[in-house]
Amino acid sequence: MSLECMGRMFVALFNLFFMSPSLSLIAAGVVAKLASDMDFINGLEDQVKEYLNSTTANIGTSNNGINDLSITEYLDGMALIFIISGCVLFFLSFCGCCGALCNSKTAMTIYAMIITVIFVAEIIVVILLYAANTIQDAIKDVLFESLENYKGLGNFDVTTLGWMFFMKEMNCCGVNGYWDFNSTHTDNWRKPGLVSTHLDAPIVCCVTEPLSPSYTDTSCAREETCDIHTQGCFAAVWDAIMGNSLITGTVFPVAFVFQLLLIIFSCMLIAGHKDKKQTGGSVYVD
Repeated sequence: MSLECMGRMFVALFNLFFMSPSLSLIAAGVVAKLASDMDFINGLEDQVKEYLNSTTANIGTSNNGINDLSITEYLDGMALIFIISGCVLFFLSFCGCCGALCNSKTAMTIYAMIITVIFVAEIIVVILLYAANTIQDAIKDVLFESLENYKGLGNFDVTTLGWMFFMKEMNCCGVNGYWDFNSTHTDNWRKPGLVSTHLDAPIVCCVTEPLSPSYTDTSCAREETCDIHTQGCFAAVWDAIMGNSLITGTVFPVAFVFQLLLIIFSCMLIAGHKDKKQTGGSVYVD
């Protein structure tokens, strides 16, 4: 079997395989749009609402707005990303299959160009992620801007509810830590409900839920007796994804190798088309 034939089979099989994930992404996007009917999503919402209702009752603050917590509001944006990503991946896979199986020079050229651009972009992103803090800083800036609108228990606007949900589920506090809340536009979170003295961290960051608004029970949110989740939310997500050795040590390198092979074989097939055209051999369909 010639190297060109092997390359054709590799490109075709690889893209046939990735047509399924592309359709799965589109399906996931549709499901995310309909997430309000999913038991798993409703279960998460109920857990957080129960925690918030219990905490607000214990410290004597209003729970108006807790029932407005809706994960689906945040999933709408993700749904659109999934659908667009799925469509792009399907188009890319289709071009790869069409170029390899149907001898379409145009499809193969488009495929090779897109794969090359994606490969170069991924290398740049990885370099920026690990060698520089450009992307990390940009993400943190967005998070800090959002955190500034945090108001604490008793003020259940979308931003506040979103941060409460995220910190509760990820067992984290702030962007880098609880001190980030010093930059909020309001200090309402420092003295929620019947709490007698100012807090240094939001109640929702406490490891153990306060049972009353007393000084002792709310001491978890004070610097001298701090008992909160110390990890920042950015680090929690970063560690879960980029700190996973399976992802960074296996998935990323394998993905890069496969993409590099796809680029090499695609260019080989395009070059093979030119050679055959010059010698009068079989020709691609343009």
